[in-house]
Amino acid sequence: MKAQPPTQISDPCLRFFQQPKAFIAQASHADWTLLLQQSRDQALLGSMYALCQPQQLLALLPRAVHDHFWSGFVYAEKQKVTLVQELLELEQCFAGANYPCVLVKGCAYRLGLYQFAKGRIFSDIDLLVPAAHFADALARLQDAGYLEFEISDYDRRYYQRWSHQNPPLTHFLRGAGIDLHHHIFPVSSREKILVEPLIAAAEPLAHSMFSLPAPAYLFVHAAVHLFYQEESHKLVKDLVDLQQLYLEVCQRQSVTAIVEAAEQCQAQAAVYYALDMLQWLFQLSIPAAELQALQPFASDRRRRYIRFLLQQLLQKQAFWHRCAHLLWFIRGHLLKMGPATLLYHTVAKALLQFKLNRKTSKEQQLADEQTRPQDAGQL
Repeated sequence: MKAQPPTQISDPCLRFFQQPKAFIAQASHADWTLLLQQSRDQALLGSMYALCQPQQLLALLPRAVHDHFWSGFVYAEKQKVTLVQELLELEQCFAGANYPCVLVKGCAYRLGLYQFAKGRIFSDIDLLVPAAHFADALARLQDAGYLEFEISDYDRRYYQRWSHQNPPLTHFLRGAGIDLHHHIFPVSSREKILVEPLIAAAEPLAHSMFSLPAPAYLFVHAAVHLFYQEESHKLVKDLVDLQQLYLEVCQRQSVTAIVEAAEQCQAQAAVYYALDMLQWLFQLSIPAAELQALQPFASDRRRRYIRFLLQQLLQKQAFWHRCAHLLWFIRGHLLKMGPATLLYHTVAKALLQFKLNRKTSKEQQLADEQTRPQDAGQL
């Protein structure tokens, strides 16, 4: 089944990554202004510079645009230095640990020397350890000064019972953020994705305590993250990452390796939707045999539904744009929790918010009474 290209996508960042040379040749002053605004929101300025550099397109850019791209690229390179410094601290933290410590997501792209990671910005370090050693890893990080922000008792129970990670940790001096994972997807989900094959296939970093997922497993993780998540504010960045990652994984391994990794992790559906999206949105040539191997684990109805939502999300003027955000949000939470757990979670959070608002209101009333002038009631 040949994928039909989508109607014109209005998002300038995606159009730029689809055909950078054509975009540069045709862009108006208004197009460049919008591109810079959107790329800053999506943290893609440095990635655009890195995309243009090997294609000899930098000289074709307007001077102001070039300077913005270059600024984003320099910031990303500075962040890489900060990453290396923080990892040196973590090396000491996990010295002597007798279990795998796998760096995933943006950190893995950087340390794995993926070309598309040049200029790419990431927000924190994502670390994956086996569930049996999760408590030890958390204790090591806390002893080293990585602390949690204050959260409610309910939110803490949520992380412990249903999530795949600990609440975010931040170093009390350096401000570095770490997300400590024991899985790549919430354990409360009906999607029984396995993390053990990813950890077993991880490739050790030279002279380091840490490992990186094999390229094919990195793609599987990215596919699960994108198509089973509820957030859409960084959608374009996630789509671009997936496209660029796919191209590099095919150079390092093959599409067959991606399919085999998906089978090992029982993530065939997510990978099928990812490959179908790349074929449809970026017009990449995906081998039909690989898609057919994954298709029985997916749903054609869901595939069409995902395409519809993506097309609406990527076009801000689309009639269903706002509604698509809500539907994507609900769909992601349903995949993570299932209907019963999601209903319980929604009601519990609503009650907590009601109590918090009520408490805040009373505190504000008390503060107003204490600061009101004594004769205010006589006016």
